[in-house]
Amino acid sequence: MSAKNDLKILISEFETGIALSKCRKCGCMKGALEEMRETLADYPGENSSSLRERIKTWLDRTEDSLYT
Repeated sequence: MSAKNDLKILISEFETGIALSKCRKCGCMKGALEEMRETLADYPGENSSSLRERIKTWLDRTEDSLYT
């Protein structure tokens, strides 16, 4: 698999998860998004900037964690 395809799969998985109430309340979803945000901070460029914006949007949709 190519890195581009892997990224599409990753984005799809986060889009699917953030649409679910149980995932928006899950500490592991929020933690994964925060880790991705931190990792991408070291990568300048248009593609990573776009992904950082998506991550910000997803993080804004998370709720208080029921599960950690």
